[in-house]
Amino acid sequence: MAGSGNGEQGTRRAITAAFIANFCIAVAKFVAGFISGSSALLAEGAHSVADTVNQVFLYVSLSLGRKPPDEEHPYGHGKDRFFWSLLVSVGLFIAGAVFSVYEGFTAIIGGEGGEHGSFLIGYIVLGIAFVFELGALAVAVREFRHAAAGEGRTFWRYFRVTRNTTLKVPLYEDAAALTGLVIAAAGLFLTQTTGNQIYDGLASIGVGIVLIFVAWELGTDSRALLLGESMLPEDRERLHEIVRSFPEVREVLRLITMHLGPNSVLVNAEVHLADELETDQIEDLLERITRKIRTEMPEAQQTFIELHSPARRV
Repeated sequence: MAGSGNGEQGTRRAITAAFIANFCIAVAKFVAGFISGSSALLAEGAHSVADTVNQVFLYVSLSLGRKPPDEEHPYGHGKDRFFWSLLVSVGLFIAGAVFSVYEGFTAIIGGEGGEHGSFLIGYIVLGIAFVFELGALAVAVREFRHAAAGEGRTFWRYFRVTRNTTLKVPLYEDAAALTGLVIAAAGLFLTQTTGNQIYDGLASIGVGIVLIFVAWELGTDSRALLLGESMLPEDRERLHEIVRSFPEVREVLRLITMHLGPNSVLVNAEVHLADELETDQIEDLLERITRKIRTEMPEAQQTFIELHSPARRV
């Protein structure tokens, strides 16, 4: 597994690239949207504003998530990362998707023959935005690949299983932004060639649908982790094998895990040990088990091992 420090630096770079791109693009989109009268461009502008604010939220989550454990939060503040990612998904839905769908229906109701300004400005801004978003996506993909390689997983496997929602957000947002730009350009082109405003409205609704999908995906990921999602089945099996590898361990009766942060896991195991062990031997064994778990699985930062009394066996 890659070190959490290196992983956080990669996450920070991806967030920075997304913030710079989204801020510049949001200004350009709104200017072009007002000049051209394009609802799809205004929807894209709202999308970029939502993305820009979201990067600020993610920066906040990085800072808060690093706070050490205290008396009121004995397991640390790692779940703050999940909370702010959830807030980002809500922001995407409200500030991006709802506005986009509203603008789309407004344009459709306006019907055919509505006034439309300069199409050329719209195309220029969309092209510039595409280049910026592509650059931000390239940074996000690069950092994602580094993180995946650090855990020995393929890109797509890591994308499916990673609990680093803060790193996933820029990737999701940049991909959604590029998709939205293509949709907006198609709507602008069809409006120009047909003179029918309905295509611009449909494009705006299409952008909204893309944002709804992204908000749902990010929201469900964050919700599962806030509720206390366990480690992956293969990681739990590996953890079970580590504990069972000690000859003094007769049986692992229970193994419970819960993510406390992107790189922090709570492990609680109940084991049955050989009956002939003395107290000093048991203490030494538990220390060796804990040390091996943390060496081979550094994310297991909170480890608790309970002894099972033979008298309680069923």
